[in-house]
Amino acid sequence: MERLVRTKKYIIIVAAGKGNRMGAENAKQFLLLDGKPILIHTIDKFLNHPNHFFEIILVLNKSHLEIWDHLCQQYHYLKPIKIVIGGNERFHSVKNAIDTITDNQCYIGIHDGVRPFVSETVIHRAFSEVIKHGAIVPVVAMIPTIRITDGEDNRSMNRSDFKVVQTPQVFKSEIIKAAYQTPYQSSFFDDATVAEYCGYTIKLVEGNEENIKITLPIDYITAKALQKTKLIHDISY
Repeated sequence: MERLVRTKKYIIIVAAGKGNRMGAENAKQFLLLDGKPILIHTIDKFLNHPNHFFEIILVLNKSHLEIWDHLCQQYHYLKPIKIVIGGNERFHSVKNAIDTITDNQCYIGIHDGVRPFVSETVIHRAFSEVIKHGAIVPVVAMIPTIRITDGEDNRSMNRSDFKVVQTPQVFKSEIIKAAYQTPYQSSFFDDATVAEYCGYTIKLVEGNEENIKITLPIDYITAKALQKTKLIHDISY
């Protein structure tokens, strides 16, 4: 039987975006939360996890390497982190990172660099469930009322039939390595869609509501409010 404590665990943190949708001077992953860049908050969630040790691979845009060097001088503990240069699309960025992992039997998690509020519980749950199921995606309930459009037509949908997808998405290495041999398609929205396209079954586990992806200005406002009011906590479901 596979044992989580004996099998190496990698976490690929994808932070190669330029952050154009944020409208800020700096890329979104380098914006400050309580005086510390969002990306560093994200990395710390994995470096400081009480139950797991992770080999971290950080995917950056080549234009951000100088910023990263400055951060490593400020936060010395970041220096051992492996850096991989991102590609044209998220798919290529993740593939570049996966291709650096030579272990044939390990667990590989993939996490957005701008999700700094993932809970310790969700990280532990994802890396525990992957032992049995092989491909794990954390999700939360769809809260808003939704409608689907088809040209000029539209109709309501049952929101209980939908889930909001989060990261880290965690896989057995043989699954995600094989999946990323597939040529890129525009329908690959995340790592789960790549694995699913290749015939692998995805197991959903409960995420945490605070685990938002900071993409738009309103997300940044929400993140600052969460940080300021100390609403971030590890929720057990």
